[in-house]
Amino acid sequence: MANLAYTAADSGILLKLVKIALIGALLSMAFFIREPVVVKSYIYKVFREVSKTGLMWRTRGWEEIKGPHFIVRYQTPDDDNANMVLDTAEKNYQPVVDKFDFSPKRKTLIVIYPTKESLGRSFGWAADESAMGVYWAGVIRVLSPKVWIDEHDPQKFAAVFETEGPMAHEFTHLMVDYATGGNYTRWFTEGIAQFEEEKLTRYLIGERNITSSDQLYPLSRMDREFDTLPDQNLAYFQSYQAVYYLVSHYGEDNLKKILQNLGSGKTMEESFQSVLGVSMDRFEHDFQNWIVGQDRR
Repeated sequence: MANLAYTAADSGILLKLVKIALIGALLSMAFFIREPVVVKSYIYKVFREVSKTGLMWRTRGWEEIKGPHFIVRYQTPDDDNANMVLDTAEKNYQPVVDKFDFSPKRKTLIVIYPTKESLGRSFGWAADESAMGVYWAGVIRVLSPKVWIDEHDPQKFAAVFETEGPMAHEFTHLMVDYATGGNYTRWFTEGIAQFEEEKLTRYLIGERNITSSDQLYPLSRMDREFDTLPDQNLAYFQSYQAVYYLVSHYGEDNLKKILQNLGSGKTMEESFQSVLGVSMDRFEHDFQNWIVGQDRR
């Protein structure tokens, strides 16, 4: 009887635990339904830290130098480039941080890859794809400047990297990512990155003369298919112009407020409505009318 009594009591406790677990699951589901962006942002932040830690581990045997805000890891072929990359990153740090009123809590990892293929493999890209730099999941990855800068004078080499290299652009991507908890759309972060890059380096993608809104990609499509759109130059140009339009018509302070809203868990639609007083559809309509009216000949 004692054993039976213990089993019954134990079953009662187990039943209570099951009920508590079910209630917890239901509450979690209710929260997810009510605050899906907040939950997704939390999951993304965990993923970002795990991914960053994984890359730190995989490159643990690489050469390393540190600055006040960055850690640069590289291999022997880039002994001559590592300090230049670090210096350029540190030079861009404060101007970008000041724009966002936000700074990373820890040093940012920059990894220099010696070839296009090795950079591509780090993402699973095809061998024929390339980029000078990529921000992803808390880390800035950079293609060795030796691959794409055809200059033998050290001072000119460094000047080309500073003005045409990826550091300002990719660090701005990182800032958008951390400020919003990963809660942003593709065109928005690309536009902001180019906007800050142009201020810091004067680099800007080539102009396009838009005579009809039919020539533009819908912003929703740019979010879903940005990297596979047929005209990549148009996608980047349009992203920059959309952010330029936002800042010139609503003010740079409102751009910061949108980022803050996104960081608090609001959607793009909610953020634009709250800060700018317009829907995303209205913003896109007004932007298209504006860009078609610009004469870039």
